[in-house]
Amino acid sequence: MNDQSEVPSVQQLGQYLNALLKGGQPQAARDYIDAQVQRAPDSAAVVHLAAQLHHKTGALRSSLAHLNRAIELMPDQPALHIDKLHLLTSLRERKQLAKALEHAKKLATDNKNYQQQLARFYTQLNRPEQALELLTPLRKAHEEDSVLAFDEALNQWFVGRHKAAEKLANAVCEQKDAPSMAFYVRALLRKQTKTKNHVEQLADRARKDEVADTPIWFALGKEADDLGLHEQAFAAVTSGNALQKKITPYNEAAELDALTQMADVASTWKSQGRANKNAELTPIFVVSMPGSGATLIERYLHAHPQVTSAGEFPDFPQLLGEAISAYLAEHPGATRAQAIAAINYGELGKAYLKQLQDVADGNSYVVDKLPFNFLYCGMLKKALPNAKIIHVERDALDTCWSIYRTLFADRYAFAYDQEELGRYYRHYQAIMSAWQQSLGDELLTVTYEAFVEDTETTEQTILDFCGLQAASAQDDFVKQVPSVTTARGEPLTTRIYQHGIGHSKAYAKQLQALQSALDGEA
Repeated sequence: MNDQSEVPSVQQLGQYLNALLKGGQPQAARDYIDAQVQRAPDSAAVVHLAAQLHHKTGALRSSLAHLNRAIELMPDQPALHIDKLHLLTSLRERKQLAKALEHAKKLATDNKNYQQQLARFYTQLNRPEQALELLTPLRKAHEEDSVLAFDEALNQWFVGRHKAAEKLANAVCEQKDAPSMAFYVRALLRKQTKTKNHVEQLADRARKDEVADTPIWFALGKEADDLGLHEQAFAAVTSGNALQKKITPYNEAAELDALTQMADVASTWKSQGRANKNAELTPIFVVSMPGSGATLIERYLHAHPQVTSAGEFPDFPQLLGEAISAYLAEHPGATRAQAIAAINYGELGKAYLKQLQDVADGNSYVVDKLPFNFLYCGMLKKALPNAKIIHVERDALDTCWSIYRTLFADRYAFAYDQEELGRYYRHYQAIMSAWQQSLGDELLTVTYEAFVEDTETTEQTILDFCGLQAASAQDDFVKQVPSVTTARGEPLTTRIYQHGIGHSKAYAKQLQALQSALDGEA
């Protein structure tokens, strides 16, 4: 587009920028739109377009600068504030996000969709109480809105008010346009009984050819399992998995190859970290496969007055991935394993601690319960020498059955087929065996079975490993709901149940393919 005396229209700019992007010229597109901003610095539309273009091409910091300028020009435009909140989320700027939310919620208070979006940002920040401050009055003003009511039910669940959550979920499920996920959440909120369940309703509603009904099948599986209807429970879970697998891409060969490479890295890991040894904040990483009972350990630690939980905090693998990508970009011939060995772990740990500090709330210990940090145990210790790593293990078949009967939506692509699940689990075992050998007593493995059968001894082992003294506040730890990410997808358990041990035995016949894969026969 030729330089003209007037700035082109936003439509013309958009068309030209799209042409540059399609031609593989992102830098040229950024340079061009930045030139237009210089020519029209007071045009909110042009500045906003620049922010969107920079965001789309991965230049997040410059996108934020443009977006802040657009908000200066049009401070009362809700769309600009929503864009900023999305951008701060991408940047993992949690303090700035919280501050921006406080400002944004004062605008357009009568705009239902806008306020509902703000509430969802509060939920992502692990602030369900503040989400409810927006959602509860909104839902009362729009009682016909089933999605709004479902959002409120979720946040009531996340703060531990399961009766209020169930009441809302029941009301949502009675509506014709009810989100199918509402049925699954309702099933998770309590153990169903013979006199109070929804098995018939769910069985009548679920359709095997509708992906949208996937949560209903998992809800039926959960409720039938609660009632001891094992055949019906397994059939429902299998139908749900088949539907979810249709929409969940999974390259098993590539995934297992990556796991094998990580096991090789773990088996030869030698180096120890030096930087960040004296950090004031101590991360406690609780690593596991999903369904291993790690939430019990998280709840116990979170109940301690010196400890809080960040839930499934995604930052370490994200920062590690960024560091690996940067190294590979600078060293084109290097392998991923070489990058893992060569990156600056001191800087990586410093960046992680900075972000963890944003959620520490003044505590000196923070639990990070992202399950798949099991892949990075050595890297965790090198970047964060003072970190505590607790590996939670459970009977393999019990763990895999727990995974198979749980709807993880867009996560864990290996979970929806018995044989794929079993093969993945065997690779996880190989990785953890290698890390245990490499890290020795710097990695504590506890079993779910030991925690249930000898709770007091296991609790003391955990406290000693973390350097903590027992606190009376931990006596009722199972009623804790540490974080939104913990609550999502997990039943609200308020007791330690012995029947969690050997739960898969009732399904041994149906899980033969899984057992064969676990045994290395498939």
